[in-house]
Amino acid sequence: MPQIKANDINIYYEYEGEGPPLVIIGGFASDHKLLKEFVDPLKKHYKVLLMDLRGFGDTEVTPPPYSIDILTKDVFELMNLLNIENAYIYAHSMGSAILQTICLNYPEKVKKAILSGSFLKIPYPSQMLFELVPILFEKNIDQDIISKIIMPWLYSSEYLKNPDNMKNTLESMSKREINPKGYEGQSVALANFDSTNWISKINTETLILAGREDIDTPLYCAEKVHAKLKNSKLKIIENVAHMMYREKPNEVHKIILDFFK
Repeated sequence: MPQIKANDINIYYEYEGEGPPLVIIGGFASDHKLLKEFVDPLKKHYKVLLMDLRGFGDTEVTPPPYSIDILTKDVFELMNLLNIENAYIYAHSMGSAILQTICLNYPEKVKKAILSGSFLKIPYPSQMLFELVPILFEKNIDQDIISKIIMPWLYSSEYLKNPDNMKNTLESMSKREINPKGYEGQSVALANFDSTNWISKINTETLILAGREDIDTPLYCAEKVHAKLKNSKLKIIENVAHMMYREKPNEVHKIILDFFK
């Protein structure tokens, strides 16, 4: 699959499917492999743009620190190079910070927006967790053990109790190649993001998705985003946590199709 130079870096992307453009923006430390299973069914309805954000997957790793503004410019420039005048955009977790910034700075690019696992500022306990992970890697802790430390923050108890879910999730997380510089860059970008003082300027029609059991970005985070976004609706998905698109992909697909009509 191709890379293209946008905003002075080589960005890996896949742009496939039938229908109007749909841009998918993943979360912190994720890549196209983690999202691929979720994205593929959407290609029957949309031409889907999936990319690896700066510092992860097959996109170039540049020296840290990064900012959400820089990551936003990467997405904006990629859309321009692919002649995407505007698109429906679904963004998860850190991706939702990027999408908020796109809606503020480049509103003409967004037909409608879905913010999944969103926040005004990342909660400090979550920040502590992602700052701990590089230290564990430095101590040569096995990656499966690190993944098991992270997973309770991301998935619901019901999901994790299923041995097949645990096995499949560990396998998908083990496929990621984590570059310490890329991890640090995205980590700093996420920690420094705060849309509290400007999100109310956004007028884009927006749906906010929240998992009832999310402890990484708890429900109150989504409620605060909803309270400040004038043209927004809040949808709570029951019995899921932060990684709702992996826990209940069919339900999230239906929500996307219904909202992006």
